[in-house]
Amino acid sequence: MFALDPSSTQHAASAPTPVPALAPAPAAPRLLARAGQLSQPTAPIPPDTSNEDVHRLFSEQPLLETLAVVADDRPLGLINRQRFMEQYARPFARDVFGRRSCLVFTDTAPMVVAAGLPIDQLVQQALASGSRVLKDGFITVEEGRYAGIGTGHALMAAMSDIEADKTRQLMASIDYASLIQRSHLVESDRVLASQLADHGLLWEPRDVVGGDAYFFRATPQGLLGCMFDCTGHGVPGAFMTLIALSFLEQAVAPAGIGTSTGTGAAIDPGALLGQMNRYIKRVLQQRTRDAQPAWGAPAAPADGLPAEKTSSDGLDAALFLQSPCGTQLRFASARLDLLVAPPGVQEAAQVQIHAGDKLGIGYATTPDDAAWSTQVLEVAPGSLLMVATDGVIDQLGGPRQIAHGRKRLARFLHEQQDRPAAQACAEFRQAFAQWEGTQRRRDDVSLLVWRNQALQPATCVQGQP
Repeated sequence: MFALDPSSTQHAASAPTPVPALAPAPAAPRLLARAGQLSQPTAPIPPDTSNEDVHRLFSEQPLLETLAVVADDRPLGLINRQRFMEQYARPFARDVFGRRSCLVFTDTAPMVVAAGLPIDQLVQQALASGSRVLKDGFITVEEGRYAGIGTGHALMAAMSDIEADKTRQLMASIDYASLIQRSHLVESDRVLASQLADHGLLWEPRDVVGGDAYFFRATPQGLLGCMFDCTGHGVPGAFMTLIALSFLEQAVAPAGIGTSTGTGAAIDPGALLGQMNRYIKRVLQQRTRDAQPAWGAPAAPADGLPAEKTSSDGLDAALFLQSPCGTQLRFASARLDLLVAPPGVQEAAQVQIHAGDKLGIGYATTPDDAAWSTQVLEVAPGSLLMVATDGVIDQLGGPRQIAHGRKRLARFLHEQQDRPAAQACAEFRQAFAQWEGTQRRRDDVSLLVWRNQALQPATCVQGQP
């Protein structure tokens, strides 16, 4: 087995994915919460302090950035070290201002905040006041009395900590979402490993979570499999996969199309895609957009639901039913292709490409009564089959920085036809990484390769497909 990063899955029949542990994320470090925690009880000076005394204090304390001027415990202003030293160093400044009150060089309108002010509100006030606070700092008070000085550096550090904490919480949530998404795929991994003796599955979300997913269940009529690619990637795409997986789980329930514990109704992959289309449109409230209203006229949906719903999310999917003896494949698809390399194929041009229907599933522009055709394919035993999402097809790479495309995929399948499917999948992963080169991954990547043979455990009955 290859060492895999946390955002990818590659396995063969002998190595099903383990059940992920849904453990809570570790607690984040405690953040500073109030303005007073950023301030230091720096000794203030009275307003009658001379400028020469201020110069002496700054000279003796090189780390002192700001002085607070306070009278009767009430803050009057701030003296910025750099600004004071620059002005006091001007010609004749010491002679003119040396004995005068420090109020001459005092900013009498500093930012003054209560020590109990939450940090987020402090940040908002600081941003509203411009860059001056970052240079001069701010004064904290308790019941109007001087408490201390907070520096611009301390404020910037607090802002950085807040943003880092937000990022930490976001990433912890996404990591946890990844565990939830993966937990929905575990049963499919088990079924795939038990039913297909020779297969390889590559599942690599572009981000921690993704919009590609898969679904496999054993039924009395054979192995039901679905590879699908939802709108977007990352968190939005992952939400869409859970909607699609929810539909498929309900579809194979005992009251649905049939399971391994009962006969159920006949499975028609095309009809299933039609049901999935209606389910997604209903869940996302995506009704078909027919004629547009006249310019300036408000939309008036007949069902009375809000007209501002403008999302159009859906998915591409390839759904198949492989017969127990492995000689027949019932295949329906929305914009994903099935590639078949029969045994002994001599050239890549002989690899069969069974194109899917051009209509996507669940989109607002897809009619509620849209239908997908079911292709009944007689597949020779030992054929090598492949389904890939458009993250493979559309990825830019190679010397000319062009899309990978289907022809290159067919050529690869032809070259791998005599190798085990798991090995072919591993070879593809390496070849695809070389193809990408320095190009950024555009989309989630999923690929299923399997050898056409009787399902495991063998349930093939003579005279049946």
